[in-house]
Amino acid sequence: MTRVLFLISRILVGATFIFAGFVKAVDPMGYAIKITDYLSAFHLEGLSSMAMIASIAIIALEFLTGLHLLLGIRIKTASFFTLVFMAVFTPLTLYIAIAEPVTDCGCFGDALKISNWQTFIKNVIICLPTVWLYLNRKNFNEEVSAVNKVLITAFFTLGIIGVSQYSLKHLPVLDFRPYKVGSNIHEGMIIPEDAEQPEYETTFLMEKGGEQKTFTAENYPYTDSTWVFVSSKTKVLKKGYEPPIHDFVLMDAEGVDQTQNIINNDNPILLVVSSQIKKGTWSEGKQEQIKALKDAIYEQGVKTYFLTASADDDITKFEFEGDGGFEYLNADETMLKTIIRSNPGLVLLQKGNVVGKWHHNDIPQVAEFKNPVRYSLGEHEQKQNKMFVWLAVLTSLLVVIVLMRKNK
Repeated sequence: MTRVLFLISRILVGATFIFAGFVKAVDPMGYAIKITDYLSAFHLEGLSSMAMIASIAIIALEFLTGLHLLLGIRIKTASFFTLVFMAVFTPLTLYIAIAEPVTDCGCFGDALKISNWQTFIKNVIICLPTVWLYLNRKNFNEEVSAVNKVLITAFFTLGIIGVSQYSLKHLPVLDFRPYKVGSNIHEGMIIPEDAEQPEYETTFLMEKGGEQKTFTAENYPYTDSTWVFVSSKTKVLKKGYEPPIHDFVLMDAEGVDQTQNIINNDNPILLVVSSQIKKGTWSEGKQEQIKALKDAIYEQGVKTYFLTASADDDITKFEFEGDGGFEYLNADETMLKTIIRSNPGLVLLQKGNVVGKWHHNDIPQVAEFKNPVRYSLGEHEQKQNKMFVWLAVLTSLLVVIVLMRKNK
């Protein structure tokens, strides 16, 4: 019975940690943004420069801890790190569930969104087998030789860090966001007719004769004009349905909303996305590359827009220095970071469909971009094929590792 419980505990905890680590490894920038949100919530903005390093370190440690538990190697070390993880994050998620300094814990990246209370409950459930594993760690007989353990640890350490680094220097190898290639912005904005509606409660602080009193909409002193309004506060009692895409709004310099004109256009539209121009990577002639691409596809009837949340002065300076001739649209910074994990980055739309996305390290050559849509679809198919091959190789390797296990 003890061995069965140990096996179940290893699988449950190990699989959870592997999944959590991997879905964040494919988008380490997204997890770094979430860490920055945590730091801001706890007034530790001075540590934000360490967010990316912390992101990759936590991701690797989480994934490797789960992997070793699942494979049944280095159980003493893995169970210790698992206990430390849960000892830190369980009380933290309780505080977050109560105080709600952030709306999403980011435990499973963008692959699986759960509420703060669901996160805390999940951690409480995981704590039980975690403690059991730690207390019984010395009773497990590992069945892999010392040499194989070193090889397994080294290979998967390099592998998970390699996935993170590749996703940083290019784009996430798996995209779980609502703006992934193949998605439709129109569909992402739809609110179903039977969607749950939010509930609010507004309270009013009123004053009369030096006395202040709080009223609700039900007992507001509508007929007593001697009460003087001081302030009001609106509290969300119940969150309603929020569509995956709810903040895609593009405004031009005159304050005119150009969103529908762009996502309803029959012709392809190229979006240059730079959440903050002054923080973008413009070295190695990237600005000139994008400008050349813009000029080339304009002759084919493909318009280019530059999306940013930058201040007007930054936009003016950028345009003056680069003479890009871009048409600038203002958008929400968080939304732009969600669209693409690159600053700058390129996104190709057609009728609201996300056809292609490129990191600033992978800007297409003008000659390759003569037919933007065909080029994008072909490139996307190649990426999918490569991903399938890599997943097949990793799955085969895991099977081999399991078959190589031998008794000491």
